[in-house]
Amino acid sequence: MFKKISKKNKIIMALLSSQFIALPIIMVACNNKGADKKTNHPTDTIDVRGNNFHASDVNREGSLIGEELTKRVNEVIENSTFKLTDLAKKEYSALGSQIEKDNYIKKLWENITKWFSDAKDQLNRYGFIPDTLKNPEFQKYMEVYIPNLEYFVGNHEVHCYFDYDESQRNIYYHYKIKCLDGRQNEGQGDVFLDLGQNH
Repeated sequence: MFKKISKKNKIIMALLSSQFIALPIIMVACNNKGADKKTNHPTDTIDVRGNNFHASDVNREGSLIGEELTKRVNEVIENSTFKLTDLAKKEYSALGSQIEKDNYIKKLWENITKWFSDAKDQLNRYGFIPDTLKNPEFQKYMEVYIPNLEYFVGNHEVHCYFDYDESQRNIYYHYKIKCLDGRQNEGQGDVFLDLGQNH
C-alpha cells in the first residue's frame, strides 16, 4: 500500500528540510540597518602599509551579526582615511599656486593609473586589494586606512577602487562591503585624498 522511500530520496528530503531552517539564519546574519551609508569627509586617521595580508592573517572566524556587525561597518564608514605621506605633503605644500597643486594631484592620479593598471575596469576605475597597496611607489606618496579590513575580506564580499573626481580635482577611493551572497549591501563610501586646509 505505501511505497518504500529509497535511501536517495530520504537524503534529498533531509537536505531540503534543512534549507528552511538555515535560510532565516542567513537572512539575520546579513541584516544591517546601517547599509548604504556614505562618507565624503573622513574624520580620523588598520594602516595598510605595515600589514602583511596573507591567508593566515584573514579573520574568517566569529562572523558578526546584528548590532556587532553594524558597529564594525560604522567604524569603516567613520574612520577610513586617504592621506598624503610626509614626503608628498612637503612637496605639495611647497607649490606656489593652486594650478600647480592641482597638477601635482593630477600627476599622482596618472601614476595610480599606471601602478594599478592590471585592475582597471570598464568604467576606468582602478581596483585595489591590501596586497596591491604595498606597491612601494604608491606607499611613497599615499596612505590608505580602512578599519577592520582583515575581518571584512575574510567574511564578506569587498570591493575597493580608486577614481578621480574632476569637479573636486581630487583622487578618492570607493569601498563597498556586501554580504557573501552579494545581495545585501552592508556599507559603502567615498574617501577623498586629504589635502589639508591649503587646498
